[in-house]
Amino acid sequence: MVDTLNNITPVTIWFTGLSACGKSTLSQKLYDDLTSMGMENVILLDGEAVRERIKNNSFDNNNREKIGVIKAEIALKENQKGNIVLISGIASKRKWRQDIRSMIDRYFEIYLKCSAVTCAERDYKGHYNRAIAGEYENFAGITEDYEEHEYVDLQLDTGTNDIEYCSNVILNKVKQYLLIND
Repeated sequence: MVDTLNNITPVTIWFTGLSACGKSTLSQKLYDDLTSMGMENVILLDGEAVRERIKNNSFDNNNREKIGVIKAEIALKENQKGNIVLISGIASKRKWRQDIRSMIDRYFEIYLKCSAVTCAERDYKGHYNRAIAGEYENFAGITEDYEEHEYVDLQLDTGTNDIEYCSNVILNKVKQYLLIND
């Protein structure tokens, strides 16, 4: 079964949504689930880790868009090597996500919908408090909108559903998309 799993046509799975909606947690859980199934060709790119790797800590919209394109370019290269790529990244603008989708042949977008109030309650890093205090100019959910898209491959409400429920739905939908049967 491992040979079959590792010969699946590569895909990029992008987890999008507000800060603290569960992107990193759920993308890590999917990574763990897929690798525990024997898939050796799965790569996880967390948004913050990519920023650290490319040494870009500017959060204006131009740089946010550039970071999204860089993540997509990394994913595309990894897809071409035969890898499945999981990305967590806010990508708050509809156009950015459309552009990323057009760059990558097999792209699966997961929108983790959660209210800014709930995300702020979960925010152990204090970003929401700093945005409310005016320290951040363009913080999705506080000082600017997260632009929802009319089409995503999967949308989950992480404000009302727990991590286990969400991770099970994600795994089942991704397996369906990849045509993996247990």
